[in-house]
Amino acid sequence: MNNKSLRDSNIELMRILAMFMIIVYHIVLHCVNVQLADVASVERLGNGWFNNPVFYKELMFLALLMPFGLVGNALFIIISGYFLADREIDMLKISKKLLSQLLFAAVTLVLVSAAFIRQTAENPATNNLFSYIRIQYFNKMSWFVGYYFIIMLLAFMFLNSFLSKLDRKKYLGFLFTILAISQLGWSGGLLDDLAKGLRTVVIGIFLYALGGYIRKYNPFEKVRGYVLILVIVLANSLVGISYYNTTIGKIQSYHYNMNLPGAVETDFVQSIPKFDNYSFIVVIIGICLFEFFRRIKFPKIKVINWMAQATFMVYLIHDNGFAYSIWGTQDWITLLYTNFYGFGGKLALWALAVFGVGVAEYLIFKLLIKAFNKTSWLFIKNQE
Repeated sequence: MNNKSLRDSNIELMRILAMFMIIVYHIVLHCVNVQLADVASVERLGNGWFNNPVFYKELMFLALLMPFGLVGNALFIIISGYFLADREIDMLKISKKLLSQLLFAAVTLVLVSAAFIRQTAENPATNNLFSYIRIQYFNKMSWFVGYYFIIMLLAFMFLNSFLSKLDRKKYLGFLFTILAISQLGWSGGLLDDLAKGLRTVVIGIFLYALGGYIRKYNPFEKVRGYVLILVIVLANSLVGISYYNTTIGKIQSYHYNMNLPGAVETDFVQSIPKFDNYSFIVVIIGICLFEFFRRIKFPKIKVINWMAQATFMVYLIHDNGFAYSIWGTQDWITLLYTNFYGFGGKLALWALAVFGVGVAEYLIFKLLIKAFNKTSWLFIKNQE
């Protein structure tokens, strides 16, 4: 493969960043946040350090991480639209890619969890702490697989053709219309009333179409780079202010209830706010990050491009209950309380390790595909 046939490595580096953000988000959502808010987990680990009616700056950090994974999802959809909105979609290629990697990941997780059962069988105290994978999990793996597939299917069926017929003004009108439908409370609620998850599909259509619009018209060309960074900072500031307001309100409500006659004192349970894929904060940060990375002048590097190809496998390998169980063996809350920077470092290291495992699985997958292609004559008759 020559350098001209490689995709721009700045975009591929963005894929890697998006996956790293998703991993960090999943560790926080499915492990750290559970240890923080789940009473049974707090009792088991004895780590109720934050169960007091006090505002903790450490928890503000967790709140700022909560949009991460959803921004990563948005980036993947924008990137797809950027490359594919003006092309013919090959659904055979996409379907084969998704199903083959899905099958490999499911089988791998079944085998690994089986081996894990044997390792933990001698310690009954830990047996109930882990989730194990059954082959039926093939049909229930990461929701993003189905989300991405639906967007690609819609692009194949009509969306790409529809977008190609729009001039710039009508294209922009379509984008704002779809965005408004997803953002306005009543219309967005109506979408989910019609079909669960439909609102997420609509924002996915917007992000995909926006990727195509950016490639075709370069609408942010005159926007200075520092403005993009400033918007990201302001959006995160709003997340932080919102979390502070919510927490202070809960603290005031807690003290008010405790002062009522006959009130029984209870632990104050902290919680970290969650976001939706159609959240305006998620959309704004995703667009700004995409445009920022799109502008970076970066040489085409084969290693980065290859690692970016592994991101789908990384997604499949880590987004499951078995991985959550492994992360849950660590006492994240105590570390966050006693050593904030140590917590941040450990979170980054674990995310990198998860990414590395996913890349290794993808390498094995590619080697098996290559071996199968070379020995396919053993399984498939040659046509005469």
